[in-house]
Amino acid sequence: MSDKKKQDPEITTMDQHTPAPPGKDGAITPLDQHTPAPPSEDSEITTLDQHTPAPPALDLGGKK
Repeated sequence: MSDKKKQDPEITTMDQHTPAPPGKDGAITPLDQHTPAPPSEDSEITTLDQHTPAPPALDLGGKK
């Protein structure tokens, strides 16, 4: 195990690549740096927890 494999000079690993050039727009803005979404015009939001409960399942007289 002490023998280290020599890297083939024609094979380029990701570690050997030069970094990507900066984009045309300059600074890169990750998604977490965007401004938050504006509040919705519809202020009343109904979540699933607020819906009325589902009716009981129909008993079709199948298995007993």
